[in-house]
Amino acid sequence: MDEPCTNTEAEKARLITYEEPVSRYDSVSLSDPDPGSVHIQVPEKEERHLANGPTSQNPVRRRRKLTLVALATMNFAACTCYAIPAPFFPGEAQSRGVSDTAVGLVFGSYAFFCMITGPIYGKYINLIGAKFMLIAGMFVSGACSVLFGMLDYMEGTVFLAFCFLIRGMEAVGVSACYTASFAIMAKEFPDNVATVLGTLEIFTGAGMMIGPPVGGALYSLGGYKVPFLVVGGFMLICAVFMPFILPTQLDRDDVTEETASLVALLKIPSTYVSSLAIVTCAAVYAFLEPTLQPYLNLKFDMTEAQVGLIFLLSVGLYTLSAPLWGWLTDRGLFPRLTMVLGLLFTAASYLLIGPSPLLEGIFVTGDALWMVLVGLGLSGVSLGAALVPTFSELLISAREAGLEEDSLATYGLVSGVYNCMYSLGEFIGPTLGGFLDDQYQFPIASTATAGFGGVVVIGMSFFYLCESRSRKESPSSQDDASSSR
Repeated sequence: MDEPCTNTEAEKARLITYEEPVSRYDSVSLSDPDPGSVHIQVPEKEERHLANGPTSQNPVRRRRKLTLVALATMNFAACTCYAIPAPFFPGEAQSRGVSDTAVGLVFGSYAFFCMITGPIYGKYINLIGAKFMLIAGMFVSGACSVLFGMLDYMEGTVFLAFCFLIRGMEAVGVSACYTASFAIMAKEFPDNVATVLGTLEIFTGAGMMIGPPVGGALYSLGGYKVPFLVVGGFMLICAVFMPFILPTQLDRDDVTEETASLVALLKIPSTYVSSLAIVTCAAVYAFLEPTLQPYLNLKFDMTEAQVGLIFLLSVGLYTLSAPLWGWLTDRGLFPRLTMVLGLLFTAASYLLIGPSPLLEGIFVTGDALWMVLVGLGLSGVSLGAALVPTFSELLISAREAGLEEDSLATYGLVSGVYNCMYSLGEFIGPTLGGFLDDQYQFPIASTATAGFGGVVVIGMSFFYLCESRSRKESPSSQDDASSSR
């Protein structure tokens, strides 16, 4: 009668029990006074995995989904605020005695301030905190949009002065948003940076497409103030809820250096090549903002609404194709070749948009609207191929510079450089485009833009070929490059 009880006690002694570990490295303990009993201690992370089974990754997935929602909301709101004045602000400014040149400078000041502040935010993001920087930037840009609507009560020089002041402050806020957004994206999705960037570009494009028609409609309904009050208020509401949407993440890195070294990044030659590609993509697209509408209106007698739909062709195709280029980049399918070919086809598209005098005798020119439409569609798709891989290329340059990997400071620095270069292109494109259009007319200006893109393609191709040859001749550097990629 005692034997069953003895067997039961023996079975109990052989059971594996889980205890709270003293240290994550103390995995097995055989110090139990009962030699028949074995106690296995597992780290807390592994214990949760054993307890939860396949669902242990759900918190990570949930955090990443919320992060993506938060960043997408910020992109959409910021781009809508940026694009909403386009259909009515130039006319309002002219009615208050502001010249066309001054109106262009008001729009250009936005990109200028983004260009100046981007690297500063990127360098000190580890001290400020990424989440705080993003939310504070949203509050500043939303408040400035509301204040811009209050300019309805001003005239003349005072109106122009406050346009520069408020538009510049809005750019400072948006620059903080974008720098923090890119850093958070790279930190949260280190293995899918290009894919996530391409996905976020959907919401960037949506904001750019929705902004002008919404601004025009609200202006027609309520006058100058209403568009800024509505869109600025939307941005402020998003900022209020952002702390609850954006999960609590590592806001600072416990690394040796509190900030990443911009000088070290600038010592890597590939940094300049990627930066040149970013500037070129932004400049060639922004070239069309002040030039395409007058050309289509004069050449094809199009209304503003028809021109807006034509703009949607390029933006829409870019928005749809960007996630595909990001997915291909993350799969390692020749991102540098994608960049070069993307810029090559972008340059070719501007020969069609003109249409360029170089195409006379090859294609039908003159009133061939189909060439403009084909060129705009081609530019939308090819710009995505050229631009989306550039952020990943900058991250590779940062690793080659010896900067801390998987560090918020490094991601912030790269984000600041990216936004600085893109803003520089946004400033150069309309400025030079407007000058060339005034001096030589749109077909020549479009041809010059294509030529600029072609020169950049030749320079990038030459650099990549030389770099590839030098790495083949130097096995050690080739091994370093392959490990970093």
